[in-house]
Amino acid sequence: MKLIEIKDTIQQVAEAITAALEIETEIVDDSLEIIGGTGRYLQKIGSYEENGNRESGLIYGKLLQRGTDYFCPDAQKDPEYRALEGELAEICCPIRWEGKVLGLVGLVAFDEIQRHKILEKTDTYTVFLRHMADLIANKLVMTQSRDRLMVKLDSLLKLSEGVSTFEDIVGVSHKINLVKKRGMQVAGSDSTILITGESGCGKELLARAIHYESNRREGPFVALNCGSIPEMLLESELFGYESGAFTGANKNGKIGRFELADGGTLFLDEIGDMPLHLQVKLLDAIQNRILHRVGGLQAVAVDIRIIAATNKNLEEMIENKLFREDLYFRLNVIPLEIPPLRERTEDVSPLLLMALANFAKLMKKEIGGFEKEAMEALLSYHWPGNVRELENVVEYAVNMENTSQIQLGNLPKRVTEKKYRDYFGNSLEGGLKEQTDFFQKAMIEDCLKNLGDTAKKREGKKLAAQSLKISESSLYRRMRELGIPL
Repeated sequence: MKLIEIKDTIQQVAEAITAALEIETEIVDDSLEIIGGTGRYLQKIGSYEENGNRESGLIYGKLLQRGTDYFCPDAQKDPEYRALEGELAEICCPIRWEGKVLGLVGLVAFDEIQRHKILEKTDTYTVFLRHMADLIANKLVMTQSRDRLMVKLDSLLKLSEGVSTFEDIVGVSHKINLVKKRGMQVAGSDSTILITGESGCGKELLARAIHYESNRREGPFVALNCGSIPEMLLESELFGYESGAFTGANKNGKIGRFELADGGTLFLDEIGDMPLHLQVKLLDAIQNRILHRVGGLQAVAVDIRIIAATNKNLEEMIENKLFREDLYFRLNVIPLEIPPLRERTEDVSPLLLMALANFAKLMKKEIGGFEKEAMEALLSYHWPGNVRELENVVEYAVNMENTSQIQLGNLPKRVTEKKYRDYFGNSLEGGLKEQTDFFQKAMIEDCLKNLGDTAKKREGKKLAAQSLKISESSLYRRMRELGIPL
């Protein structure tokens, strides 16, 4: 908490005190910076008393440490005061909140009339200054509470994506029903859960369903993809920061995801991408349910449940010194694994129908189903991207379709090309190199096709390389090797 956050209010208080008592007022913060004042102090706002040194042995530094009131009847003779500007007398009171001294407010006499007033009404003026100090502290707390509430509300509005339940996890297979059953069994506890599964299989959907089945359903569900935040920003995104914690920081500070999730559930997706140096701080926060904001000294207690997820082999990462074993065991209290779609093929049909109904409604199209050959192609496809890929395929098809049923020709090439589908089976002719070349060529061509005219430009190649998770130079090299036009 810093007084500078309400500097306008502080200046108004200083001017009000002087107007009422006709004595100059000075207000400094806990770093001895002058942030409000009248008379000669008005020109000194932004400068520091006692050179900003709290250990100088002078009176303001001592008062910040003591947190007590102070009365100086004769500043010229007081060895602690150092009256460099002709001060004659002063009454000073600390600005305190919850035992911490945030600054000082002083009533300073510069002539004998002002000094006489201070000497004559010392007790009255001291009580008055105490009330002004309390007013400043309360205003700071109210401002911070309001700002934090606004930040929290704004963040929650952005993070919330609506209620998800176990009914939203579509599937009829024994494997997916077993996952749902186990999820419902553990929803009522606060134990930490680690959800594993390939990319696109619905890990966040399961986490949301667990949250809304739990006794924390009235609290927030806050999600963070640990792989999508730049490493240098991840700590402040998780734990928040105090005002002035670093250059460019919001002047009011920022609430981190841990605090946003207070009373609810924090979902940490792609936990395997968490940098090692942050894993220690994360482990401490999970174990003790307390955190320290970046630039903050006080511990902040939080009441949250942690659900983590990853598509990586964390045990293998532990062996390679890329993931902390103690953090793994802290996260893996209740393991839940979502099987890939290729291992539960009976779920493909209901997922296709659900996706079709959703996208047809969204795009206001009357599309009632899939033409026979289109459905056969979709059911025989291996779905390496799992449910996310399935939804993308259906969205693409609904965009392309102008009839009452999805036609084979309106499906992406990777689904309709029989040889491409057979790559995942046993009927593709040729050796490993031929199969690999065909598979890569089909992937690259399909990716470029989806980019349309953009693919003819360098920017399109850059986007394609990012989508394929290879470098631009590797993309150009493979295109030349596979005979794909540049």
